[in-house]
Amino acid sequence: MTATALDRPVADWLTGHTGRPGPWELRRLTGGNSNETCLLTCADTEYVLRRPPRHALSASAHSVAREHRLLAALEHTAVAAPRPVALCDDAGVPMAPFLVMEHVPGAVSITSELPEAYRGHPDALTRLADEVVDALAAIHLADWRAAGLGDFGRPANFLERQVPRWYRQWEGIARRPLPMLPRVARWLEENRPDEGPPALLHGDFHLDNCLFSVDEPRLLAVIDWELATIGDPLLDLGLLLAFWGERPRPGMPAIQAVSRVPGAPAREHLLARYRDAVGRPVENIGYYVCLALFKLAAIVEAAYSQYLAGELDTPYAAALEHDVPALLDEAAAAAGLGA
Repeated sequence: MTATALDRPVADWLTGHTGRPGPWELRRLTGGNSNETCLLTCADTEYVLRRPPRHALSASAHSVAREHRLLAALEHTAVAAPRPVALCDDAGVPMAPFLVMEHVPGAVSITSELPEAYRGHPDALTRLADEVVDALAAIHLADWRAAGLGDFGRPANFLERQVPRWYRQWEGIARRPLPMLPRVARWLEENRPDEGPPALLHGDFHLDNCLFSVDEPRLLAVIDWELATIGDPLLDLGLLLAFWGERPRPGMPAIQAVSRVPGAPAREHLLARYRDAVGRPVENIGYYVCLALFKLAAIVEAAYSQYLAGELDTPYAAALEHDVPALLDEAAAAAGLGA
C-alpha cells in the first residue's frame, strides 16, 4: 500500500518521543478486526505503529496501552518480542491511541512457502517448528509476576470463564444460526479438565504471528500480543496444534499453510517438544484444541457480522461465511462429536 505523509501534530509527537526529525511516512501493513499494523518510516529508520481497528468490538481486546505494558515487561526476559518505543494516549494527537515499537530488521513472515534461503537447509521445516515451540515455551515459562504482570489477567477459574465469555460474544453479534457452536460449547463445559499453574498466554499463537530470519530458520520475534493474558497456557498450544499439519476440511486454511508442505513434522513432534521444554502434562490437549477453535470461531464470526453490516472490508472477511462453520466442525472433530 502507498505510504502517506503524516500530519504535523502526529509528526511532531513522533519526533519528540523518538528523537528523529522526520519527515514521517506511514504505510498500512494489516488491518481488519485486529489491531491495525503500519510501517512507520523516517529517513533511514523504520518503526512499527499499532492502533485499534475502526470498529473495535472490545476496547480491552484492542488496548494498545495494555500491549505496550506487556512488551515493556517482556523486554528483559527470554521471550522473543519486539521492543516498545513509545505509547501515545493523548486524545489531542490525531490517530491516538497508538503504540510505536521497533521494526525487526531482516525479518520475514512465513505463510504458505519457505523463503528461498531456507531451501538449502535439509531440515528447515523441522527447525522452523522447533523454533516456534521453543518460543512458545519461553512465553509460558516466563516469570510474569517478577516482570510486573501480577495484575495483568485473572488467572483464577480461567478455563471456567472461557466458554461463557465467547458464547455471550457470539450471542451478542449473531446474524445467522451456527448449530455446531452450542453443541461444542456444551461438550466443553461438560469435559473441562483441571487447570495447572497459570502462565502468560499470547492468546493468538501460531506460526503466522511469528517473524523469522530471512536467511535461516530462526525465530526473531513473536508479534500481535493484543489478546495476551494470564491463564491456562495450554490454550496457546491448542491453537498452534489445531492449525498444524493436514486438515480434511480446514477453516481459515491459509494459517500455517507451510505446515502442510511435504517434510513438515507431525503434530506429535511439536507436542513432545513442548512437553519436554515446559514440563506440563498434555494428555488433555484435545480439549484445548477444541476450545481454541471454538474461541476463534466466536471471534471471527464477530468479524463476519461486521462485514455483513458494512463495517469491515478486508480480503478475508467474505470467506468467513464458510470458514467459521469449518472451524466449528474441526472443533467438534477434536471433541469426538459427530456431524
